[in-house]
Amino acid sequence: MEQRIFEMGLSVPATSLYLLLVALSDGGATLNRANALNFWNLAPKDLDLAFTELVLRRIAGADPDTTWFIRPTAEWQ
Repeated sequence: MEQRIFEMGLSVPATSLYLLLVALSDGGATLNRANALNFWNLAPKDLDLAFTELVLRRIAGADPDTTWFIRPTAEWQ
């Protein structure tokens, strides 16, 4: 987990989603909406908004097959 995430001024849901994605990745799970929703404790629309925020800040992205990924910190904005 990159500590810089706490200094980026993200919303609480976006920060929480980043932490969830790191935990899923560390556990060997595929990063995608369905797997994230299994552990997400807010509404699905909040997950979508949080993911959009991460994408806009270049912290996360999605492949054409809808698999999500975490970008290297050098790409974060």
